[in-house]
Amino acid sequence: MNLHISKSKNAESFYICKSYVKANGSTSSMIVRKLGTLEQLLIEHGPTRDDVLAWAKNEVKLETEKYKKDQQTKA
Repeated sequence: MNLHISKSKNAESFYICKSYVKANGSTSSMIVRKLGTLEQLLIEHGPTRDDVLAWAKNEVKLETEKYKKDQQTKA
């Protein structure tokens, strides 16, 4: 899983995405969780954008560990 940052004219949004390979061999990705916009996250997780990025990367790490644990229990 990885962190996607979508920038627009008015906002910067943070998403946790998962990449995968389709049956036909092409790659795709899907959004697992929307973390929020930079404006929202600055209030909760720090005074700077770097603090928000550090928090978001940690969330990606936790989500990846959760996904791996779920895959192990299914197998």
